[in-house]
Amino acid sequence: MLVNRGSVRRQQAFVAVAAVLLLLLMSTALAAASPADDWPEWRGLLEARPTGVAGEWRVGGRTFTATAATTLDQEHGALQVGVCTEVKYQTAGATYQAMEISSEEAYKCGGGGGDNGGDTGGKRYARIEAMPTSGLIGAWTIGGSAYTTDANTYFEQEHGGYGIGVCVEIEYPMGSTLLTKLATEHDYKCTGSGGNGGGSANPQGELYGVINSFPTGLIGQWVIGGVSFTADSVTQFKQEYGVTFAQGVMVEVKFYTDANGINHATKIETKYGTDEGGHDDDGNGSYEGYEGHAYGAIEAMPAGGTAGVWTIGGFTYTANAATRFEQEHGQFAVGVNVKVKYYLDANNNRIALKIESTNENGGVTSPSHFKVYGFVQSMPTNSFNGQWVINSMTFNADQNSRFVEDHGLLAVGAYVEVEYSTTGGVNYIHKLETQVPPGAGANLHLGDIESMGNLQAAALNAADATWVIGGKSFVVTPATDLNDLNSALTVGSTALVDSYTDANGNAVATQIRGVTITSRTYLPTVRQ
Repeated sequence: MLVNRGSVRRQQAFVAVAAVLLLLLMSTALAAASPADDWPEWRGLLEARPTGVAGEWRVGGRTFTATAATTLDQEHGALQVGVCTEVKYQTAGATYQAMEISSEEAYKCGGGGGDNGGDTGGKRYARIEAMPTSGLIGAWTIGGSAYTTDANTYFEQEHGGYGIGVCVEIEYPMGSTLLTKLATEHDYKCTGSGGNGGGSANPQGELYGVINSFPTGLIGQWVIGGVSFTADSVTQFKQEYGVTFAQGVMVEVKFYTDANGINHATKIETKYGTDEGGHDDDGNGSYEGYEGHAYGAIEAMPAGGTAGVWTIGGFTYTANAATRFEQEHGQFAVGVNVKVKYYLDANNNRIALKIESTNENGGVTSPSHFKVYGFVQSMPTNSFNGQWVINSMTFNADQNSRFVEDHGLLAVGAYVEVEYSTTGGVNYIHKLETQVPPGAGANLHLGDIESMGNLQAAALNAADATWVIGGKSFVVTPATDLNDLNSALTVGSTALVDSYTDANGNAVATQIRGVTITSRTYLPTVRQ
């Protein structure tokens, strides 16, 4: 059989070209598919990251380099230190080039968070007593027991950062002290019957907030301060001082949380009706639920007078013809420290009731910090990190902010003390703490002021002083509302004190209000 070699060579060349083309097509297809299919993956806890996208990211002990072209996916939460993170990457010499960085569910990094965590092992709420001096990995003492954390522990700081005394939820395998989860939590979860920093299965708490909704007949589902509570036949209902249950009424609710996360109200008690819309409905000089006070330096003030807009501690307050001014501790000028008492009008503007120069700063921890008191109008969802609006003032918090819930849950309607600083127009929260709202204490007392501690009556600067009113001593703190709008607060004048009893048995004043007695009735002594 004769074979045409030229024809064979042409056929071989054609086959070779076709094979090359096929390989090129396959490699192109693989390259197109590689972002989803062929990039190697690395998963671990995020240990460090740059401010933006570009820079070095350290995940699970390995360093990756990201560029502006690197894709971020934060579907399962913000990419912050301690979060379970997956990196898709390519190698470039001795470096790892990050192509895609994404947050992942905690269980994928060995943690116990989320619904995908295992149901075996231990879980408890307790307070941190000791922790690593640097970083998060190492030895911890929590609720009197020793635990350790490693690179697979899931860290969560949604309710503030870690610190001594902070309440945390921990999870660990049965028979082990190696934590799979360490998460900050609401403070009340560590104050159940377990005691000594260890919460019980049914932690007990309280909340001061306004009623959003409630059932007919009172038995059923209540929403107070945005939090749901279940009331039943054993719940105590108290409608004090003539204030009945209604939407917008300030109440105190005591409750416990069961193993299923249901909040059961044990007591719901009215405190006062709120004065919405900038109206002092009862004419007592208080704008219940819409008032506050602040300590800060004057940054700007009206020219040629006192009426107009003042900027104090980064926020504006409007003074009008009814605003009172006192300059006992220095003349008003930019940089002078003042205390301003204010309320919110119908348009959410802060109207100054009184501005006075002062030597006090509200007890801030740094000279560059300011302090303000007011009611929470909005807050982050399912977290403390993010944006807060308090009496029409916007603040930002992160895992370095400290949160204290000594006087009820942080919720919408809670009365809070905020220590903050202002940088570039952003108000950063250093500490946010609940306080008993002015006028919401458990006790009322009327009497003449006998002494005001070391305070000068003209200044009314409360700095944990002790006042004696009608023979009874009261602790006066920077949070106390000192209200002399209707009548003076001086030695010999009459005052109405609202207070609560603290853990040490001290009567702490939430509000001291000057009152004028128009008539007195004397009853005869009856002898038997």
